[in-house]
Amino acid sequence: MFERPAQRASTGMRAEDRPDGCAEDGAVLDVLRDLEMQASGLHLADRAVEVDALSEAQHAEVDLVSRLHASTGRAVHVATSDGQDVRGTLAGAGPDWLLVEEDAGTSAVVHLPYIVLVAGLVGGAVPTAARPVSARLSLRSVLRRLGEDAVSCAVHLRGGRVLQASPARVGADFVELRQQEPAERLMVPLSAVTLVRARPARTQSR
Repeated sequence: MFERPAQRASTGMRAEDRPDGCAEDGAVLDVLRDLEMQASGLHLADRAVEVDALSEAQHAEVDLVSRLHASTGRAVHVATSDGQDVRGTLAGAGPDWLLVEEDAGTSAVVHLPYIVLVAGLVGGAVPTAARPVSARLSLRSVLRRLGEDAVSCAVHLRGGRVLQASPARVGADFVELRQQEPAERLMVPLSAVTLVRARPARTQSR
């Protein structure tokens, strides 16, 4: 899903950079794991801060993304503004998205602005410096990698419309979707995307 890194993290990695190669089966979670393995020598140890122990002023500085990173690996329930319910294991988060591995075997990438409820988070937070490399990557990067791997997705749009398509190209503020039936290209503003469900490669090949 992500572009090739041009330099070491010590000199600054851009959010749109991606690692060498790609995930063998195109799964979102596998790509994130690859990123963490590549950055293992540079990555700071995760250290969650107990939110309950913070002062009121410190607590006011804690954002939702910090809480999400502290709860990676836990079972969560996420609800969107369009009434979609996502249940499964919280597998990762970025500046504008979170990833849930659902019980049905699908990977659900939820656009953060459209989340209205999250249940199952622990009482902790992870500061920016202790987050994994994948935490720097935007929804644009996620969609770009899904397109490179030709992953079939259910793209949920604001208002309730659902498109069965694969991301083709990603612009500054839009994604071009490749739809098979009917066969056509669709341009969708990124601000309209609420949720993307990606099916495992083994399901797509059947």
